[in-house]
Amino acid sequence: MQALTKAQLSHIENHKLYKTTHALTRMAQRGFNDQQIALVLKYGRVIYAKGVVFYVVGRKEVAFFAKKGIDLRDVEAIQLLTKSNGVLITVYRSHDLKKIKKTTF
Repeated sequence: MQALTKAQLSHIENHKLYKTTHALTRMAQRGFNDQQIALVLKYGRVIYAKGVVFYVVGRKEVAFFAKKGIDLRDVEAIQLLTKSNGVLITVYRSHDLKKIKKTTF
């Protein structure tokens, strides 16, 4: 996986994503790190559903960014659930995007 530069990571982290205790626990249990979260936030698809905001890196994103020289295979299928104010609720890996019912705000 291509590592982010300090400037890129700083830019992403400046979005002030607050991680709940639950999210930090899930990250630790599931082996996710801050760099993976930053990649999903930067390159993931944004889906508004069920009153939360999903950031998802699926097969389409991996294929699209691979053409641009960005390797997202390590973060494929990672889903972040955030509140609209930028609070990270939880994080998990799932290839099933059909369970996410899109809504509009």
